[in-house]
Amino acid sequence: MNDSMQIQSPRLHAFDGLRAAMMLLGLVLHSACSYQDSPADAIWNFRDPQGSSFFGLMILYIHVWRMPIFMFIAGFFSALLVERRGDASFISNRLSRLGLPMLIFLPLMVPLTISAFVFANGSRYGGSVDAGFGVVSSMKAADLFLPITIHLWFLYYLLIYCVGAFLLIRAGRLCLPEAVRSIPTRILGSLTMIPGGTLLLCLPLILFLKNTAGLLQTGVTFIPEPTSFFAYGFIYLGGWSFWGQRAHLDRLRSWPRCIGSILVTIFLFPFWLEFFLQHYIGLPPGKLTLSTCTALGVETPGLKSVMWIGSGMSALMIWNGIWGFLSLCLLITNREIPRIRYIVDGSYWVYIIHLPFTVLIPGLLVHQSLGAFPKFFITLGLTTLIGYLSYDWFVRSGVIGELLNGRRWPRALGRALRNRDLVEPEEQVI
Repeated sequence: MNDSMQIQSPRLHAFDGLRAAMMLLGLVLHSACSYQDSPADAIWNFRDPQGSSFFGLMILYIHVWRMPIFMFIAGFFSALLVERRGDASFISNRLSRLGLPMLIFLPLMVPLTISAFVFANGSRYGGSVDAGFGVVSSMKAADLFLPITIHLWFLYYLLIYCVGAFLLIRAGRLCLPEAVRSIPTRILGSLTMIPGGTLLLCLPLILFLKNTAGLLQTGVTFIPEPTSFFAYGFIYLGGWSFWGQRAHLDRLRSWPRCIGSILVTIFLFPFWLEFFLQHYIGLPPGKLTLSTCTALGVETPGLKSVMWIGSGMSALMIWNGIWGFLSLCLLITNREIPRIRYIVDGSYWVYIIHLPFTVLIPGLLVHQSLGAFPKFFITLGLTTLIGYLSYDWFVRSGVIGELLNGRRWPRALGRALRNRDLVEPEEQVI
């Protein structure tokens, strides 16, 4: 999904790398889901009996900022496409690069993922892997095809945002002069760079997230979940507006800014977690909350205050995660690095196909007494290996590679492992 590669200008390596990193963190999260020590739920209804509380904490922490960063980058590239190619080319590009993959792969991924969950649970509770396969073989076809978007929900959301942006651009041209049309994005863009602007950018997110104490609840049905839909939409708009501030990117290329922003997310996370758990499962105020209230000489907040404070902390983590990790990529990946370029190129395909494997492999391992952490790394490693080997062998140089990457590229896994140029100089396209 390398939009910057298709535009006649220098490639935006840091943005490409950050987007791919957020996509591949999805493999980490989904590989970890089966090894949480919490009970299975409707979102992920399989648990290995060998679990660890570490994975639940890791999933929540990464979840706070991972997809907000992705949506911010998506908005940035959307604005780039509109400015450099025009709105007609923009919507055509988005429909082909987002809509077609969803149309093609969702009908394949849904039954594979559902059957993987059925297999994993059948394997665990049936006492053997053979029992798991037996349960799957007895399933009816109707049970495999449900109207859900699973892990491709983000494509669905982005399609709606892009179509909405296109319609607003066209309607604005008919009704408003350019100076008026650009006011919202100019204001948001300026807030991304001025001192204190992050605090103001938090306000809309606080309003969107107050009913969940700051948790972005991903919707996987074709009716968007309102909290996440509007929150991600605002972040997408923020990324779109940030395109107008690209001349000031050097201000983000700073180790103090990078480390400081990431440390804010780490510092706030345990406080936010206590507020979220008070809301989500009704726990009493935690030790951090009680000690902080005592030190400040204030009363312990009630449930309504917990919702507002939790959403405020979440909003601060979201924006500091965006600035911190964007700054990190500007510092370390803002140049052509063949190995990273290959990882970026393959990330879209790897993410699309990964979900069934992150359930199937734990189902195969469920009766092995290896421990939660070895099983997690085996699941993540095998899923990643399958993804990138299949990308190199079957996708990169074929029609699917053209659909996902914008053009067909020669196989280059060996070159990438040696960190050599992925294509011969005469084949390269800027």
